[in-house]
Amino acid sequence: MGDQARTASTRSYRNLIAFAVLLLAAAGYLLYRFVDFNEVKLAAGYYDKKITILSTADIHGHLVYDEANGGYYTLDEVNVEMGMPLMKGIVDRIRAKHPDALLLDSGDMFHGTNEANVDKAQGVLEAANLMGFDAMAAGNHDFDFGFERLLEIKSGLNFPILSANTYFNGEPAFQDYIIKESGGLKIGIFGLTVPESLSNMNVFDKSGKIEFQDPTPIAEKIVAKLREEKADAIVLVSHLGDDRDKELVLKVPGIDLVLSGHHHWLYKKPDRVGDSYVVEAGSYSTHVGEAVLYFRDGKVANMSWQVHQTKNRSLENKEVLAVADKYYALALEAGKRVVGSTAVALDGTRTHVRTQETNLADALADAMREQGKADIALLNGGAIRESVPEGRLRLYDVTRPLPFVNSLVTVEVKGEKIYEALERGVRAWPFGSSNGGFLQVSGIEYRFDGSKPAGKRIVSVTKDGRPLDRNAIYKVAVNDYLVNGGDNFEEFKDAKQLAKGDLLSAVFAKYIESKGVIKPVTDGRIEIVNARYE
Repeated sequence: MGDQARTASTRSYRNLIAFAVLLLAAAGYLLYRFVDFNEVKLAAGYYDKKITILSTADIHGHLVYDEANGGYYTLDEVNVEMGMPLMKGIVDRIRAKHPDALLLDSGDMFHGTNEANVDKAQGVLEAANLMGFDAMAAGNHDFDFGFERLLEIKSGLNFPILSANTYFNGEPAFQDYIIKESGGLKIGIFGLTVPESLSNMNVFDKSGKIEFQDPTPIAEKIVAKLREEKADAIVLVSHLGDDRDKELVLKVPGIDLVLSGHHHWLYKKPDRVGDSYVVEAGSYSTHVGEAVLYFRDGKVANMSWQVHQTKNRSLENKEVLAVADKYYALALEAGKRVVGSTAVALDGTRTHVRTQETNLADALADAMREQGKADIALLNGGAIRESVPEGRLRLYDVTRPLPFVNSLVTVEVKGEKIYEALERGVRAWPFGSSNGGFLQVSGIEYRFDGSKPAGKRIVSVTKDGRPLDRNAIYKVAVNDYLVNGGDNFEEFKDAKQLAKGDLLSAVFAKYIESKGVIKPVTDGRIEIVNARYE
């Protein structure tokens, strides 16, 4: 064989090896990507059994489907809010394969949209009863129509609300746990509610009869009880927030799975914390979570987690859709009047309004200051719940980012209190998921240093180009949530109230109507320096 022939043969041989390696790599990737090794191990007898648990969280009254440009996670993305009918379609499809699958919700179901505000969540209650839930946790915003209304909702549901640490008149307000059978196994399920609920609610308990106790010792007692009752697995449906959940499971061993709520995170893979798995299924009806627990020798040995989302509306459950359509029509009729338009998308993204200035927050604070006849306006970022797309604005559209029953209040306070309030608002920065107390402003500018310790972050506060006088008295437009001590603000509790105005949604609607077209831009009224933790 000549040199040229040998060279060609060697080259062909190398090409063949390279092609074989590529094929093996591709096969390995496909195997990793599409083969569930837990299912292989189950089929091989390594695992004894498995159960499926479906999860929803922080639905916040989202009955109807919506593809909102400028949605929940970022201003630019198309964020699909599936609505409860389509969530039910996903649940039905999974339960067709796994009839024993449990469906649990982690709280904040009943408040947060125009549809939910009709008859104080009656439509959400009706939809929830059709969803097939086995249980839910009580979330802080489930109290927003008042404690008595939540008790009415509880009595109207065909599944229990769980909250082992919520007490009324010294007695448990809800069931603490239940035991459900799935796949021949006993699954203990208990619920917990964030202890700061009294400061996070938009309707306040003035009776002092509602109490949210420390969840850790209560969780210890519940886990012990469930072990005594021979539960094969213990699941916590939690409205504490995933950060607290992770602290809890390290202190309280024996919880196999935590279905988190409150912070609205979307977990695409589970977190293993100690011997527990922690997951969260997003919010606003964007996803349905599916957890599969695998058992070996009578204990949870592993789990898989995936989240489901679809735009295929042919999957919508017809019964739930009829409820959603009914309450959407009622909400739309109440809000059909056109009040104006916006020439730009208005940024109400959760992590933005709780950490920085946005054009929607600026416009709303300006509206509050104008209608409150005030020198300054302060607004907690957590009051804003959605972005607003560019275009025509009806009352319905204006109310969507402002679903809470919060009214404008004008108070008199010293400049020193304003400094203190701004300092309180940046204590938790940059944690935008949980820091609803971050203050948006009008009439002043403030700078804070993100590298400084909490309590020492405010660098300057100016009004009309000069430092805000700590000793002067100012008229400040706020909402009644802050006046009542929401988000732990104490600076306005004893302030002299000069006037109480409309709901913030009505205030904003009047502002837009007076302008015709709005085109707000951020103007530097909030400045962050040394943002090294961002």
